Amino acid sequence: MKTFFQQSIAALTTLGLLTFFSLRPAPVRANFFDQKEVEQSRYIAIAIPRAFGPQLLILEQKTDARQCWDESGDRPILVDPLLLNFDFTGICGRATDSNGYSIRIAGTDLALEYALSLQMSGGDIRLMGISRYDSNAPRLLIGRTYGLADGFTKIILEPGWRFAKRTYEGRELGHIYVTTDWMPTESESSNNN
Repeated sequence: MKTFFQQSIAALTTLGLLTFFSLRPAPVRANFFDQKEVEQSRYIAIAIPRAFGPQLLILEQKTDARQCWDESGDRPILVDPLLLNFDFTGICGRATDSNGYSIRIAGTDLALEYALSLQMSGGDIRLMGISRYDSNAPRLLIGRTYGLADGFTKIILEPGWRFAKRTYEGRELGHIYVTTDWMPTESESSNNN
């Protein structure tokens, strides 16, 4: 009788543990988005002048049905947003805030840790990666306009930075990454003039 009781307890314990572990949700991967490389000439980062400071806009040329923007000048390069003159649905993509764009560094999505921010600095506008939580974290220099002008101005990405698309389980999403393959050091980011 004692053996039967011990076997029953062991069986119930095993059954309980199996049930517990089978009902637990699978651990969530910390970085479940991937990225897809894109043709760089089909994307542009733009500084839009606003009374409260410049705003970032990223445009994507999705099809060749109509040209989404035109560029003129040199340092700074002025941008004519042609998509404002027609129904750009399906032709041009536009990202105006952190729902549409974010930073990805060395294969890691940093959307929750870093924000893209345009900042006036001397004679140009800089695209910076700024920590959302740590004011002492390095500020990442990602691009700049190389001059100031009235109107929409192209942001030229720093060497090593590029555009990519966010993917989930192999499916391309509308979200645009500004990405690099290496983790910048503090001297390569905040001290870069």
